[in-house]
Amino acid sequence: MPAYGQGQGQGQGQGQGQGQGQGQGQGQGQGQGQGQGQGQGIDHAGGGGSGQLSWGLITTYDGTVGYWDGEPLRNPRPMGGSDTDLKYLSVGVRSKLIDSLLFPDFTLSGSDGTASLNAKGNVLVTLNRPEREVFRQQLKLVRAYADLRTDRVGEILLQTSDLMSFFGAQVYLSRDRNSKTLALLFAAYRAAVHVEMPIKHFCRSARPIDFATHVQPMIQTPDHSSFPSGHAIEVFALATVLSRVLTGMGPKEALSAPADNEKGRMAGMAFRLAHRIATNRSVAGVHFPIDSASGAVIGCLLGDALYRTATGATDWRDPVDVSFPPVPDSDPAFDPATFDLTLRWLKSVLPDDAAGGSMPQESTIFGKLWKQAADEWQEAAL
Repeated sequence: MPAYGQGQGQGQGQGQGQGQGQGQGQGQGQGQGQGQGQGQGIDHAGGGGSGQLSWGLITTYDGTVGYWDGEPLRNPRPMGGSDTDLKYLSVGVRSKLIDSLLFPDFTLSGSDGTASLNAKGNVLVTLNRPEREVFRQQLKLVRAYADLRTDRVGEILLQTSDLMSFFGAQVYLSRDRNSKTLALLFAAYRAAVHVEMPIKHFCRSARPIDFATHVQPMIQTPDHSSFPSGHAIEVFALATVLSRVLTGMGPKEALSAPADNEKGRMAGMAFRLAHRIATNRSVAGVHFPIDSASGAVIGCLLGDALYRTATGATDWRDPVDVSFPPVPDSDPAFDPATFDLTLRWLKSVLPDDAAGGSMPQESTIFGKLWKQAADEWQEAAL
């Protein structure tokens, strides 16, 4: 992400350039960029800092200030008009402040094979690592998805380091016109990253390549757990937050909306995109479909919990238990050899959404940010 700190970074590009001597360098640039919001903005008024600039500032000081006894020459205004006024901070520092206040609300617990995500002390979801035989059976779907690689290679490579641009193709996202929406979405993204690694650690599971030499992933397989999919957590959290901001609909309502519902059609697009990005990880050969299914549930529940956090809502639902049986069941949807992530399945396992229509609490930093983001999408009267 660029230095302005909205998490627009393009990753560090770790591709090694596997040129064959004919200038065919195959470096994939697997940078992880993706909205960490750590950029500090422009270091100086005219550009980045450097040793040469520092020396220039020193000699300019010596040549222009002359004698000064340290007496104040002006009375600066207070920094920020209130605790929720962050305009005085650079975007990157705002991101760090939001994260510091937001992340303690989301905690993880678990032990070997089981992990729970908690929000404000309420269990949202518990994941149970499938037995190894489930992954072995799922390998048939990974093999089938590999046939789509040549069709999706471009988007798969881009999605290793940039997810937000794909959502920005659905609704106009600009750091100038929609800066608050971008800040909110990147906060949701960072919250997803915050919770996904502990969940992966407790549910640590082998990747497709560990089961067969013939998987031959088209991108580098990450070294962390296959179950659940981090990409799925991230994109379904983004879809949930974007749906709320644009339409007021939570994930369950958005996935249940009839075809002639305009707001439902808009909200549904975000979830269709999330589904495609998550599925692309199986196409690439680095995830099983059940990895994406479990990640989708976590992402939706996390996004809805962020809405509750912004509005102060306390209507927490019963926790969701995500498990996949080890042998074919009477319900073909749970046959491990054929089970795949679908939006219909996702809708069936999600609890009811947080009650809609609640106003964000502008007395909190995150609530004010949510309100400012929603205001960017107010429609004109017909």
